[in-house]
Amino acid sequence: MPARPAMPTDLRRVSALLSASLHDSASLMASALPVPLAAGAAATWLRLLPGLLGLQGRLRVFIEDYRGQLRSTALVYDGHRPEWVVLTLAALSEPGGADSAFRLLSGVSAAAARAGIHRLFAAVPDEARARETFFQAGFYSYTRETWYVAALSALPAPSRALTARRATGRDAHDLFRFYVMTTPHAVQRAEQLTVTDFDVSRRGGAYDPPHLIGGNPLAMRRTVALIDGDELRPRAFALGFAGLERHAHVCKVRTADGDVDLARDLLRETTRGLRPGRPLASPVRSYEEHVGRALLAEGFEEAATAMLFTKELALRVEERAFAPAVVR
Repeated sequence: MPARPAMPTDLRRVSALLSASLHDSASLMASALPVPLAAGAAATWLRLLPGLLGLQGRLRVFIEDYRGQLRSTALVYDGHRPEWVVLTLAALSEPGGADSAFRLLSGVSAAAARAGIHRLFAAVPDEARARETFFQAGFYSYTRETWYVAALSALPAPSRALTARRATGRDAHDLFRFYVMTTPHAVQRAEQLTVTDFDVSRRGGAYDPPHLIGGNPLAMRRTVALIDGDELRPRAFALGFAGLERHAHVCKVRTADGDVDLARDLLRETTRGLRPGRPLASPVRSYEEHVGRALLAEGFEEAATAMLFTKELALRVEERAFAPAVVR
């Protein structure tokens, strides 16, 4: 059958497939958190219910079934920008599961286009089955992301007096400048972020996964946003998110010029307000290797690698060089 939005009568089957996928990595085709922590990205039935009832919330649930058998399901986040994020895509690991996931992604793409959405995003495990399914559905990969995880304990105080301060809405332009300065152009083009997306006072879209941070935005709460630098040149930013329910705490640090020591100090400062008792995770992209070194030095361990995929449904041309040529 064609992919369709889930209904309340599908709740039991959706919950069962999501639960099974957490114990079978071959079934998890996309996850906002690395596979070892994927339970935090999978919504509980209480969060699934509004999406199944068709309420205008942030979570949408789609399924693809055949002759009464649920073969794949997707949890989709409808955020603050004209884009949807696939938080979780689970499919049967048996033959036919990948085909079902492909049909489901096609159905989600069609529903997004009808809703006026411009782009779809997903974090896909670096496995052949999952990668090929997204490629076949018209997605492309724009960067690679490695997750580092540690048990949250009391980290030492910063080794030096930090000049970082809490970011405010007035820092949106500086944060955007720093993003442009430290982000490859191919990634900027895929994400299509603007200055207003960096306004911390308005829940800017840059702070929703998978852009500056990863994880399930419905199950975590931002606790701190720091910026370091001066009026001429920003040097670093750091974000801390407290996990809710089963979600891990998530932190993000980025520094200019490969400054590992500053990254370590910002990491320590960012985690000071997070309650111990749950894992602390941090996503590091392929062009942020120095941050990975800082995390390893602070006791983090590499957990999993994902590829960030996007699909453009309505392309806004930012530069004339990207405009399609007219062929007559």
